[in-house]
Amino acid sequence: MMVLELKNDYDLSKNSTLRVQAKAKIYAEPTSFEDLKELFTLIGAQKLNWHILGAGSNTLLSSRGIDGVVICTNKLDFINDLGDNVFEVGVGTRMPKLCAITAQKSLSGAEFMEGIPGSIGGGIVMNAGAHKSDIASILLSAKVFNTQTLELEDWSKEDLGFEYRKSKINPYEHLIYSGIFKFTPASKETIRAKIQENNHWRTTKQPIKAWTCGCTFKNPEPTVSAGKLIEDLGLKGLREGDFMVSNMHGNFFENTDAGTSIDFCNLMKKVQSEAIKLGVMLKPEVQLMGEFTEDEKSLWG
Repeated sequence: MMVLELKNDYDLSKNSTLRVQAKAKIYAEPTSFEDLKELFTLIGAQKLNWHILGAGSNTLLSSRGIDGVVICTNKLDFINDLGDNVFEVGVGTRMPKLCAITAQKSLSGAEFMEGIPGSIGGGIVMNAGAHKSDIASILLSAKVFNTQTLELEDWSKEDLGFEYRKSKINPYEHLIYSGIFKFTPASKETIRAKIQENNHWRTTKQPIKAWTCGCTFKNPEPTVSAGKLIEDLGLKGLREGDFMVSNMHGNFFENTDAGTSIDFCNLMKKVQSEAIKLGVMLKPEVQLMGEFTEDEKSLWG
């Protein structure tokens, strides 16, 4: 008998910062390692598909439906002090929370996380970053749940193979359970000033109050901004259904009402088509979850 509650035909719209219309066939929110073992024992026995959903800030959920089990990590939220300025941080912990807690302890390194509406797990998988810093700069290792053996594995930073907005973690084979981070002592005043600077930049440059997934596309080159490119193409305000290119930042797509993943993909296609005319292929930063057509998936290359 399952102790962990499973929910059917679960509305996921509030599990996504995009607020896209989507439903999960089966939904689960594990709270512990034991829950994960129980859940994946069931998944293995019934040969179910599964998907990992954290804060939903960098994820495009399919409005056509999501088969199998959607595993939400929100309740795997913990921070353990391991000593010597090293902390184990649960997959479901939000990045701004880690920033706030380490700042209170006069520890520097997580200031770039201020305002990022994502969880630690997703941050590790995609090597999230901002303000010339990223997860790889402060992560020592990660505990990874092996969905076949149902055990935790220790992955070093080298094992994770971090690149720009990328790691070697395949979220369809492994599940980040926690990250081991090391921070640097600094004065509260210095840390607070950096957080305020980062927060000011974000609130004045990005539509943080709108329903978005964060940046839609990766920067095509380290010195070339996708947002600036889209703005120069005159695409701010471009619409497709209930989605539009933000008037504040060209690399943000805003859901203005009841947008679907179909609207989002069609808008991406329009923007990519214009960028190709300049010889630039914009590659999506947002990740897919659920059922998409071959034409839609081709937008990811």
